Amino acid sequence: MDDGYRDDDDYIDKLVDEGLRRAKLAYEKPKETEDPRPAFSIIDPTGYEGLHIPERRWIVPDWLPVGHVTLNYGDGGTGKTLLTQQLMTSCATAKPWCGLAVEPCRAFALFCEDDEDELHRRQADICDAYGISFSDLGDMRWVSAVGADNLLVTFDADSRPYPTERFTQLREAVTTFGARLVILDTAADTFGGNENDRAQVRQFIGNILTGLARDIDGAVILNAHPSRSGLSASGDLDGGSTGWSNSARSRWGLARPAGEDVPADTPERVLSRRKANYASKGTEIRLRWQQGVLAPQERPHGLAAAASHAECERVFLDLLARCDSANLPVSASHNAGNYAPKTFGRRSDRCGYERRDFEAAMSRLLSAGAIVLVNYGRSGDERRRIAAAPQAGESAA
Repeated sequence: MDDGYRDDDDYIDKLVDEGLRRAKLAYEKPKETEDPRPAFSIIDPTGYEGLHIPERRWIVPDWLPVGHVTLNYGDGGTGKTLLTQQLMTSCATAKPWCGLAVEPCRAFALFCEDDEDELHRRQADICDAYGISFSDLGDMRWVSAVGADNLLVTFDADSRPYPTERFTQLREAVTTFGARLVILDTAADTFGGNENDRAQVRQFIGNILTGLARDIDGAVILNAHPSRSGLSASGDLDGGSTGWSNSARSRWGLARPAGEDVPADTPERVLSRRKANYASKGTEIRLRWQQGVLAPQERPHGLAAAASHAECERVFLDLLARCDSANLPVSASHNAGNYAPKTFGRRSDRCGYERRDFEAAMSRLLSAGAIVLVNYGRSGDERRRIAAAPQAGESAA
């Protein structure tokens, strides 16, 4: 009986060939793909009427905004890695950082330049300074990745970014741990593009790392070395391309104090807010390297402040007398080349006081009438210099 079934080899081979042909066509057939670009999410601002205005959120108020990347620039040896390791510790233990309050949170770091032993030693100094033990550091983790391939993104010939397997590992580790602060040390180790290509820099900072910050509802700090121009006297402690600073919402600079008389091995450091989209720019924190950490320099208060002010005024008057003896007039004008606080702040005999200290002292001395402004110079080219107020029966020279 013919049941429609054939078992001859030729017929079976034809069925197999036809099946393979149809499978190949199905595989090669172009598939309809969705546009990877999301549709516009158009906002009607009238819908905000009556709604609560969301507050801006910070890990460190005015310094470290949530949902964004902050660049931390510093020349080699200034302590930028130490500074961020201290910040990790502060967030993990709710201790102040550089005298500032922090939002307690978990912290994670990818250290590409320091081995495990160095990080261990550094953390021991931080723990001693904070008065804590290693057992208190349950909310922080780090990876010492010296000598490894730590590139987080690479680019093709058209500058399209490709996050690497290393980035996938980092994101998984960070999210699994629940960190809201991520430290990346440094940009040179993690950026796999042309640092002078603004499009590539923008993709790295504005998309890849900012995306990570938003995913963790936290902040990313990227440590970086300034360019040669950024380190120059007229530089701003930034990278070679404007793409770096423009892509980040916040940028810090850590440097040694400026001044001709500042020794190269000075323990003093200045942390400055070089860019701040959501706070005032130019704020500085004076730090001093001591016992393995960067500690804020305390400003005296009350009677101690009055005594310090009086001592600074005494030094101001002493330096004024020495300049008078050397026929070196000094000015009270901020724009003058011989501006007294600037001149005094560069001298080796300034007794540790700085320009801003002398500016405050000069203001107090002028208000008290202890110093006066007198004319000097040739007729027709008279200028004004600072002089000590004449005593009873004397006249200013």
